[in-house]
Amino acid sequence: MTNFTFSFLEEQIKKSQRPLLLTHVEPDGDALGSVMAMKSLIEELGVKPHICLTGKINAGLQITDQSLFVTNPDVNDYDLFIVLDTSNLARTGVDFPEKISPPVIVIDHHLKKEGRVFPPNFHVLINSEATATCEIIYDLLAHENRPISNTVASYLFLGIYTDSGGFFHSNTTPQLLKKVKELIQKGVLFKNITQNAFRGKRVPVLNFWGEKITSAKFHPRLKFIQSQYNQNELESKGISIEEIGGPVNLLNLLNMPDEVLFSLMLSDLGDGKIRGSLRSSERKGFNVNTISRVLGGGGHKLAAGFEVPGKIVDKGKKIRVKKV
Repeated sequence: MTNFTFSFLEEQIKKSQRPLLLTHVEPDGDALGSVMAMKSLIEELGVKPHICLTGKINAGLQITDQSLFVTNPDVNDYDLFIVLDTSNLARTGVDFPEKISPPVIVIDHHLKKEGRVFPPNFHVLINSEATATCEIIYDLLAHENRPISNTVASYLFLGIYTDSGGFFHSNTTPQLLKKVKELIQKGVLFKNITQNAFRGKRVPVLNFWGEKITSAKFHPRLKFIQSQYNQNELESKGISIEEIGGPVNLLNLLNMPDEVLFSLMLSDLGDGKIRGSLRSSERKGFNVNTISRVLGGGGHKLAAGFEVPGKIVDKGKKIRVKKV
């Protein structure tokens, strides 16, 4: 939607009596930041939204005030859906019917599947050039010189910080840093957010990360580095999945030699599904999203993910996926 503005969003919100905010399952910092920032913005407009977060949340990103949170929501109870950090309703973990009558607003920075057409009641803003969905929300507010409270600024900073890998990833542009400066000037507690998002890890978690890096395998034919972990490993070390964070980003530090094109981290959490996280770097020019899409996932050129049924079977030099 080319004329998508914050004024348009405000108009839709003020028409609503019961809006529902959603994001993808197992929300990361950008998903959580965009949802909570939007919650605050909606409340500033005098409307109380409900929030649905499905799956596990990184332990450092937990929200204490969950008075408006709902689980397994009945979509018939709501007259507006705002979907953030994904354009795929199936990824929200909520049971939506094939056809939805109320308006659906989508704000996302992931690549849209080629040829995909949205129904008329979907109002979609996708900017795959943005570092994070939180950056898109910032742009909407800045375009109309809307005031940004300290609370909103803090959540937007969280999303930008985590999706830029702590400003380490190649999607950290001079333009992005100017926006970050504006957010910090709103009173964002920079130190608290950075510590919760990436720092303050327990020693067992740091040791676990080190093991995954040192045990990584290089696959010369396809030119990628790969490592994996499973639920039994986590349980034996007393580590929860929420604490793990982004070992694939650390694994990608090994993605420096010219012969390595990308990094792959596989996780088997014992639920009959294997999750894969893919990373590459700008100078390699390798689009990991092409691999992710073949496997039914999605993401960006340099960061993507997928989920397939099965379990990991370690054959020493080779990793096999066994159907369950």
